[in-house]
Amino acid sequence: MRRRGPIKRLTRRIRLAIYHWRFGPGFNYHGIPIAIPEEIPFGIKKQLMQGRYEEPERRLIERFVDPKQPMVELGGSLGVLSAYIGRKLAPETPYLVVEANPRIIEACTANARAGRGPDGRLTVMNCALAYGASEVSFPVGDNVHVNRLSGARPDLQKTASVPAHTLAEFRRALDERPGSFTLVMDIEGSEFDVFANDREVLESCALAIVEAHPYLFVERGKTLEDFLDLVHGAGFHTLARDGNTFAFQRT
Repeated sequence: MRRRGPIKRLTRRIRLAIYHWRFGPGFNYHGIPIAIPEEIPFGIKKQLMQGRYEEPERRLIERFVDPKQPMVELGGSLGVLSAYIGRKLAPETPYLVVEANPRIIEACTANARAGRGPDGRLTVMNCALAYGASEVSFPVGDNVHVNRLSGARPDLQKTASVPAHTLAEFRRALDERPGSFTLVMDIEGSEFDVFANDREVLESCALAIVEAHPYLFVERGKTLEDFLDLVHGAGFHTLARDGNTFAFQRT
């Protein structure tokens, strides 16, 4: 049993070495070169190597996003999906990426810019989405896909404090001119807060692509059905579903 750890690590190093020998020093995400920090867990790199990374979101983005519609993305993470979005949008389209974790904001920015190109409009903010607070502190771990503002494991010792804003404030940071926009969200359960608290700005949201987190809704005493009722009550209908990722269109 003691030998399995070293053998597993060696196997992972070999798999990464073979991949980089074939494709170069970084990772390739649908034709876009992506840089992933060495300390990021192997599971995320494996998804990239196998072409499985955030595929439900990517597929819905490919199907429904209007390249000329201003875009707010909440939860940019490592910027992999941001790179894909940035390539799809027209260069003159305003694009705002929000990521709360300061440990990965550099990677998020670099990857988002790699997809956007030197001439594309892009703003990346190291902030969190929250209501009723100007700053939030939250635990951060090595697995960037489970870092979240509430309900996280208390045994994680590393914490981050970042400015907090509402969706309405992020929308103004995107472009002060009024008008419709597209929203992409993967924010570990806080999507519930957006539809509960920011209905006025959502009236200008033409399309929302949201990864829902039903297992986190349980902590609120809610269900996925409760979330969908909230979304539909805010004036959207479900355009498409891919797993637990949804495309909502304003009715």
